[in-house]
Amino acid sequence: MQITNLKICLATSVLLLGLLSVSYAEDTTFAGVEGPQDFNTIQDTVYDSNTIDTIVVEDGARSQNSSQDTIGNGKAIAVRTAGPNDPNLVTGRIIDHNTIEEKLRQGSDFNGKQKELPLWTSNKMIAFYIAIGLAVLTIVAWLLLRRTLRTRLRMEKTMRKDPDIDEFLIVFNWTPKVLYFPTMVISLFASGLMYLQEADLWLFGSINPEIIGSIWLLIFFLNFLVEEYDITIMVMLASLLSIGFLLLWLNLVGWVAGFLSLFKHFALSISATGYLLVGIIGLLTVLTSWLKGLFYYVSITPNYMNLQEGPTETGEQIGREDYNTRIDTSDFLERLLGFGKIVITFKDRKRQPITLLVCTIRRKAQLLEKVRAKLVIDHPKKNTVRLAQGIDKQ
Repeated sequence: MQITNLKICLATSVLLLGLLSVSYAEDTTFAGVEGPQDFNTIQDTVYDSNTIDTIVVEDGARSQNSSQDTIGNGKAIAVRTAGPNDPNLVTGRIIDHNTIEEKLRQGSDFNGKQKELPLWTSNKMIAFYIAIGLAVLTIVAWLLLRRTLRTRLRMEKTMRKDPDIDEFLIVFNWTPKVLYFPTMVISLFASGLMYLQEADLWLFGSINPEIIGSIWLLIFFLNFLVEEYDITIMVMLASLLSIGFLLLWLNLVGWVAGFLSLFKHFALSISATGYLLVGIIGLLTVLTSWLKGLFYYVSITPNYMNLQEGPTETGEQIGREDYNTRIDTSDFLERLLGFGKIVITFKDRKRQPITLLVCTIRRKAQLLEKVRAKLVIDHPKKNTVRLAQGIDKQ
């Protein structure tokens, strides 16, 4: 009798465990628009789900509260999208029923808890740590190398303190991309206009982005032609006269309107960020050229020329009789922006000439002329007098 009761208890226990496992078996519920979906709204799907169920949110599923849905009664529910191409269906639309502020639940687990990284290990803090580390490394490198680095600025101070050198010239080679300065300026200006247009401030909201883009493209195209093909002022004037003659002829035959209408296909619309990136990239290129010029430069004195080729004392000294210099200001754009070329040729024909693109070419050309026209001769008597004066002071 006892054995029979024991069997009945065991059978009842197995049955109850089976029912319990069935009632809490993992199930998948779909939230969509219509058709095979279980519910049309996300909220109804959540209410009908059990613990450890998975809710699949399909494209078109509505949110009952228009801005967010809630997980009620502390249910541990996994929420995912119907496909890999629509992750925004769930992100930012779920808030915990037991909390006050809204949280993103991209990484929900079956315990209904959000996986949050500590503040000090977040991506923003890691980026901040990297920036601090680079700043510290820069300061340490400068403190360790500042006495060994021989920059262009340090050379200028040394020559000014030298009593035997009255005139000198130190120049470096700018990158030719500095001649795209008009494009950089118009890019930054267009970026500001587009930010105002996108924010719809005052009258700027009515600006047509395609007009700004077309003007920017025209200036860039002209800048490119003049810089890349070394167009002189004579070629520029001839080109303007040719374009004027072409428009006059088209007007006589009645085709000028149709000709100008062709340019509407060049309409260009760029966002404010796009213009800003163009301007910043151009300015960074110029800044890199200036930084390189701190260590790669040419110093010219009446008696010799130093070619500096590195951050240390690496360089070469050439006597004044072994090289010649000339000024080249034939490029129209270079001259317009205050730039020009200093060309250094060598007595040794096997050595290639050096061409330096320098700014404020007029002032540097006058200074170069003074330096090259002056010759410093050491006087033995003068040196003897200085030596005698030093012995007397001792």
